[in-house]
Order: sequence, then C-alpha cells, then structure tokens
Amino acid sequence: MTIMANDQTMPASLSGADQRTYEALFRHPSSHNLKWRDVVHLFETLGSVTEKPNHEYVLLVGAAQHVMRRPHSKDLDASEIADLRHFLAAGATAAARAPGLDLLVVMDHHEARVFEIDVASPDETKHVIRPYDPHHFLHHLTHKDQARERGQRAPEDATFYERIAQALAQGQRIVVIGRGTGTSDAADHLVAYLAAHHREISARVVGEMTADLSHVTEPQLLALGRERLAGRA
Repeated sequence: MTIMANDQTMPASLSGADQRTYEALFRHPSSHNLKWRDVVHLFETLGSVTEKPNHEYVLLVGAAQHVMRRPHSKDLDASEIADLRHFLAAGATAAARAPGLDLLVVMDHHEARVFEIDVASPDETKHVIRPYDPHHFLHHLTHKDQARERGQRAPEDATFYERIAQALAQGQRIVVIGRGTGTSDAADHLVAYLAAHHREISARVVGEMTADLSHVTEPQLLALGRERLAGRA
C-alpha cells in the first residue's frame, strides 16, 4: 500500500486511471476537473454503484454506503469531493474495526434471506443464527417476472442479484443454500453473478448446499451452516 501525503491509505488493488482518481479525491487543494464518470468507475472497482430514481446513486464500499445525486456538470465540485473524501476515510476506518462475519444466504428465484451465524463458542448450544440485513438491501426484495413461457423461466433480473451481493459485502465466510433444481437454481445464478461482478465477495464463498427450503427450519439452517463452516477458519 502507498501512504499518501495526507496519511490516507490507498487500496493496493487500485492501478492506472482508478489510482489517479483516488489521488485526486484526496488532493489539496481540491481538483477542479474530477470527472463524474471516473468517480463512478473508481467506486465500481472499490465496491459497487447502483443508480436509483431521480439521478441518485448508492456508492457501496464494504458495509459502508453513500448516497449522492449525479452532478449537474461532468465534473464534481469541491463540496461533492469533500463528501466522497469523508465517506472513503470513514469507510476505511469502519472496515478496519469491523469483525469478520459468517453469513448464510438462503435463496430461490422469489426471495433471498441472509443470516449471520455465530459459531465462535465451543459450546454448540450457544451457537445462534439471526437475520442479517443492516442496510435494508433486501427489504421487499423480489425477483421480477416469475412467469414461465413455454416452460422456460424469464431472463434473470440482475438487480435481484446485485442487491444480494450488497448485503453480503461484509461477510468474511459465506455459505449459499439453494433448492438444487439444476440449471434454474437461483443459488447457482448468485454464485455465477458474484464470480462475474464481485470477485472479492465470490472468493469468500466457502460452500454451496441444497435443502428443501419449503420445510427447513432455522435450527436446521444453523446446523447446515455450522457443518460447512467447520474447519474453514
């Protein structure tokens, strides 16, 4: 890693244009020609960028998020640069302090549920499973158009999987459970989506499992997650 003049640590994964954009964000005095498209590319490299209605954008880095409107011009002004600078600095501090999370995502084409699994205690009776969605990325999450045409499922909705990826961003070890119904299994689509669009999150997926999701209970989910996480420290 490179320590910048203002003691801000630059992520080691950045190079080329993204590195120059990152440096420009922390330059003093502020840059007067920092382009919006370059900032979007930087945050897509660091995490993800999601466009919302009314020209709002959600910038996600780890578990931290920042919502901003698209600038009126192609360049950011000084206040917008300052906001992004503070967001990156605060996000880096929070990430350094945050403990690793073991997450379990249970999904089909209709919904996704994410749980935090606590298996830190050697006493299995103290292991717990609790819902996990700190930023409400999964609130009212549903897959678009579930109708089948000629026996085929409608094309996959990328936003469905992107919101799941955002919810999983802080997980250090991730277990995915799906129905296991072949190529139409949503869990398989999620794993493929993470591999294609979020390689850092994909690398933290330690196991894929199948279960009868219409009947499985939360204690059974905990047992499945605990089984797959065993020996994965």
